Amino acid sequence: MKTRTCSRAVVVATAVLATACSQTVAGDEAVDDVSIVICPDASADRTCKYSGLTGLQAAIDEAQQGTELRLLKGDYLASDYRDVPFQDLHVRGALVIDGKDLSIFADEGAVIRGQDDFPVSAIVIRKSMVTIEGLRIADFGYDEPEDDIYDGHGIFTIGSDVRLERVQIEGVDKMALTGRDDGKIVAHQLDIVQSHLGIWLEETASADIRNSRISGSDSAALAIYGNASVTIRDSEIDSNEDDGLYTEDQARIVSLDNALRNNTPFGARAAGESRIVICRGEMSGNAADIGQEGSGRVVIDDAEVCASS
Repeated sequence: MKTRTCSRAVVVATAVLATACSQTVAGDEAVDDVSIVICPDASADRTCKYSGLTGLQAAIDEAQQGTELRLLKGDYLASDYRDVPFQDLHVRGALVIDGKDLSIFADEGAVIRGQDDFPVSAIVIRKSMVTIEGLRIADFGYDEPEDDIYDGHGIFTIGSDVRLERVQIEGVDKMALTGRDDGKIVAHQLDIVQSHLGIWLEETASADIRNSRISGSDSAALAIYGNASVTIRDSEIDSNEDDGLYTEDQARIVSLDNALRNNTPFGARAAGESRIVICRGEMSGNAADIGQEGSGRVVIDDAEVCASS
């Protein structure tokens, strides 16, 4: 299926026609030949072939297998979108990566940022292999809370292999990180704060989360459905308002050496036929540590189960 492209009627940064590789950008170190450099805007003291979030989208569209993209410090404002069809709805992305194998490396201070009057999700990744390092995503909102347009999300992945390193997601009005279909997410030093929901997986999606933090969610830190599965370790799950860990259907979470603190109503809750396995770590300050509904089970520090997890 093809994506549908629309634009917002505002002035946006335009691309500066210049060489993209083996260049030196004012105020930054030299860039090697395998990188494509993106500037946050087309300011006179920088020389980039691509600028702004629209420029990043153009670079992604043109990218060959294995392309590396570097984002320089600055705000990349959402101003265009593409609708990506998924099941009976569309995921509306300010940045869409579809059928690609590429990496995005963000300099410190590089932020993909939403705008109050432009409801959209930050990044949609479909049927791709993508690495994202060092990026911050902030301030994405929605138009309607429930309709067939998925806006207000952070990173929404569909049937993709995605690796996240030192990614920050803050102030997202729906799900900060989503995995759907049979996709796989590996995240290290992921930081999700003050979003509606931290990590949402369905179908047979899976995730491996390490050394991360999910805090201040209006809903759960992790909400896992269908036959999806998550292993999370050495991480902090703190002050989330609709459970720290939540599973339903036949979903599974394995929690290893994590701190589950100050969550309501439960630190960990399993419903349906799902299972949560908690091995070692800390549970403190939660309104209640464990909730079980239907045939759902939360297993804590079972020697045999933890040995095989």
